Amino acid sequence: MIKVLIVDDEPKLREGLKSLIPWNEKGYQVVDTAANGHEALEKYQVYKPELIIADIRMPGMDGLELIQELRGRGSESHVLILSGYADFEYAKRAISYHIDGYLLKPVDEDEMMSYLDQLRDTIVKEHRFSQWQEEEPSRNREAILKELLQPEAGKAGAAQLKELAGSLGIPDSPCEVVLLKLQPMHAVSEELLTGIREAIGDKVNCQGIGMVFPYSPYIGILLTEPLRDCEMEERLYQSMADIIHGERLEFSAASGGCVCGPEKACQSLSAAIDALQMSFFMPKGSLIRVPAKDYGAERTYEQQEMDIAEAENRLLLYMETGNVFKMEELVSDISLHLAAIRMEELKLKEHLIRLVGSIHARLESSHPDLRTFLAAHAAPVGAMYQSGHIHDLTEQTITYLREISDEINRGHSGNDIQKMIALIHRRYNENLKLENLSDLFNYNSAYLGKMFKSTTGEYFNTYLDKVRIDKAKELLEQGMKVYEVAERVGYMNPDYFNMKFRKYVGVSPTSYRKGK
Repeated sequence: MIKVLIVDDEPKLREGLKSLIPWNEKGYQVVDTAANGHEALEKYQVYKPELIIADIRMPGMDGLELIQELRGRGSESHVLILSGYADFEYAKRAISYHIDGYLLKPVDEDEMMSYLDQLRDTIVKEHRFSQWQEEEPSRNREAILKELLQPEAGKAGAAQLKELAGSLGIPDSPCEVVLLKLQPMHAVSEELLTGIREAIGDKVNCQGIGMVFPYSPYIGILLTEPLRDCEMEERLYQSMADIIHGERLEFSAASGGCVCGPEKACQSLSAAIDALQMSFFMPKGSLIRVPAKDYGAERTYEQQEMDIAEAENRLLLYMETGNVFKMEELVSDISLHLAAIRMEELKLKEHLIRLVGSIHARLESSHPDLRTFLAAHAAPVGAMYQSGHIHDLTEQTITYLREISDEINRGHSGNDIQKMIALIHRRYNENLKLENLSDLFNYNSAYLGKMFKSTTGEYFNTYLDKVRIDKAKELLEQGMKVYEVAERVGYMNPDYFNMKFRKYVGVSPTSYRKGK
């Protein structure tokens, strides 16, 4: 049984997790619970749990400090973090301490069960590997190949490395290393990984072009016949795709380039690792060949100026009015913009997750009737964090926002002017402009203005002012200060607000409040 330690300062949550999950059925055993980081460290020394589930915010020693201390002590325990949307800026720092994921509170049972299934396969794999190391002290073919290819093998002399290569039957001629990364990794069990590696190995051996080796979490191929042209690359890539896609998985593959002999193979392996790190940004369906020093240089996305805050406002408007096409287009533009400015993979994921969280919070505030739906449809933070490619991440974001937009507009009828009116009453305090709304509804701004006046009897700006002033009157009657009311209803300049209020009410805001 895999030992689990639950750490949270809320007793109800600790006991709830113990009783909510069928731990034994999943192959786990909750050995104990702790109320804070200090208590968790003491119990860690007693039980040495393989999995720790910890809240990010606790008194005394919080979750981040706990993870930092455990890693400092050499602990390799797997960690799941519990956090809320408000904790994301804090929780993301835990990623550098090699956490396995995080769940939003309140904990969703299905999401927790999914994580446990994934981690069980990983932990079982680690147990078997440790057992293999203990039971196989003698150096076999795989161990010799590993010694030849590990980067630290470069410290050995060329003669020694050639001797190792010779013992494996590797010719003293140019060679090349290719690495494969299966995606999504959490869906790959040890048995599946072994099966795919063996299938690829059979093809490589049959073609007589090299040998396959394990290099967790990747699959490696040592090519004794380097890839000389695009045709050879495509043939090798397609042979791997036939096997991996047959298992309904995706993958990325990168080459470390040709080296003069097997004694230099470790250099090709190291370069392949660096090149594979670019897979998130590279086009799908081909072998990645980018030297480590050119990391990021191959991103060909067109860089364009973008105000992210303004883009978020437009995204919100597209969702509220059901303009799915514009919404999808804007999300794609945001992703490509972040890639074009050379944002790192992790930061790009964090940015989109934060964008989704902000949209979620703003909609929850302005659409009370949407709260039940939003509570039951949390953002796919874990899936977004584990996404293997920028296009997949973008599609995950679009899919989630589209679901919310569909829910907002479900059963809503009415023409575009009615939608504009509803939008004004909901977003009157924001920087609404007819030009922006014309883009939203796909009209010429002058024509849209005429349509609005014909329907409402008021020009757009006049209608917006009156809605703001009516709301301002309510706030003034509640005793709010004038400058606070001005900002609350969308006027950043108190003097301008004062002028508008006099125009429509006939007295100053101060006089109006005193009169009430």
